[in-house]
Amino acid sequence: MKTPSLQSSGGCACASGRLTTPASLLLSDYLLGKIPRWGLVAAATLLWPAAGLPPASAATTTSYTATGIVIEHPYGGVWITNDTGQVSLHGDAQVFKVDSSNARLAGRRTVLTDGTFNADGSGILYGTAFQELGTWDMTDPQSPRFTPSAGRWEMNWRGTMNADSGIELSLVGTGAGGAIEGMRTTESLTRPAGPWFDPVLSFTCRGSLTTPPLSTVTLIDDFEDGKATGWTPGCNSGSIAAVETNGQLILRGNWPGTQTVTGYDTAGWVMRPFNWNAKNNETLELRVDLVGISDAATEAEVKLKHVPACYGFSKSQRYVMLWKFVPDWPVMFFTFESLALKNTNVTLVLALTGRGPDLIVTGRVLDKANHDAILYERSIVDTPNADPTLSADEFEERSGSRLLLAPDRAEPPLTTIDHICLSLLQYTDGQLPPAEVTFDNCEIRRYSVPSLSIANAVRLTWPAVAAPYAVEGASAVTGPWLPVLEPVFESRNMKQVTVPAADAMKYFRLR
Repeated sequence: MKTPSLQSSGGCACASGRLTTPASLLLSDYLLGKIPRWGLVAAATLLWPAAGLPPASAATTTSYTATGIVIEHPYGGVWITNDTGQVSLHGDAQVFKVDSSNARLAGRRTVLTDGTFNADGSGILYGTAFQELGTWDMTDPQSPRFTPSAGRWEMNWRGTMNADSGIELSLVGTGAGGAIEGMRTTESLTRPAGPWFDPVLSFTCRGSLTTPPLSTVTLIDDFEDGKATGWTPGCNSGSIAAVETNGQLILRGNWPGTQTVTGYDTAGWVMRPFNWNAKNNETLELRVDLVGISDAATEAEVKLKHVPACYGFSKSQRYVMLWKFVPDWPVMFFTFESLALKNTNVTLVLALTGRGPDLIVTGRVLDKANHDAILYERSIVDTPNADPTLSADEFEERSGSRLLLAPDRAEPPLTTIDHICLSLLQYTDGQLPPAEVTFDNCEIRRYSVPSLSIANAVRLTWPAVAAPYAVEGASAVTGPWLPVLEPVFESRNMKQVTVPAADAMKYFRLR
């Protein structure tokens, strides 16, 4: 049977710069100098980082160094030689004493190793490891004693062994228990040439330790005690009452004889202190359940305030909108959308996310009856510049109501919050009956935006046939050829494997 050829799934073959090389280039193109750094036996798709994507992690990262020596080799694994003379190792176990510049990376590391080796001794190594935190008593070097403490690292690793048995590995780990719960570590490990098991040779590591992403939920009030404790009511005219009953909070506002001109003329609220300073890629989220809106009420609102300024998210019987208020300036409406969303058993969400000098403002409506499915979501970016807002004419055209509005001012976003606020608005000519909005379960969530990374990689594809072909890779056409260990997937009668593009040059073949 003819060996199937590796094919491209539609990309390029260049390892730096923009993707300009056609996917159909083969090894001959490299020999002709048409591929600057990557020579491929077959065409391949290069998965490239998107330009301009900033790192998105609010977690703290600390660098560290470490050294380790073998103190025990409890199991030498199983060595297998196949018909072609290629040697593989399965299940080797070694125990290391690890010292580190960071105590959270010091302890006893047990390493389990698999590998595949060439005739010259070079090969690919991979496996798992776990490391207990603790201290060593080396009073008797022939009988070291380890005292564990709380915390353990679970690691995965892979790398290469040179012909002289020098080792280069990459490790990633997750902490569990104690002071390392939820932490992440990435590590580069090297060991000089020498015998496979040599207690004299030590490995050296350089790594980074990342704290777990922030994720907290704070219940502010479930309104079960029958008292609006900690909430301060307020309004600019008329009257506002806050009553807890049946485990819910009812805001009742009345504005007889007052006509709505600005968004604050006929609004009433309760607010309570809560302090937050925006950090890059950290989100503050105010949530409250909306139980109902009376026919006389126009909007239910949630606000995050730096008193008296604030961001607000409003839901009415027939629309939703995001807005901002600053002192001595009319309200600024960022968005207004006519939507017939239900007004009971939903959750209103207002979220602020720091992103450099900007602030991302997000409003959501969640369906409590359907596992918090998102019924509505919209975000705007408030920058230090004057950002787009709706004019009074645009608002009237969309809503049928007339309000005094203003364009955004060129000034920094509100990056400091000191109060949370629940509110109602009645758009009125002064003749409407009292308005009511009922809330429940107010909470604050804080979390870091998780990192999203796009790796340099090559996707190799070939027709799925009966014969069990395997992909091998080499840094030169003459070899040595080693198996590609990444998982192979099959879809629509094609097999594919994605390989990290870490080397300056790489060749692939089927065998």
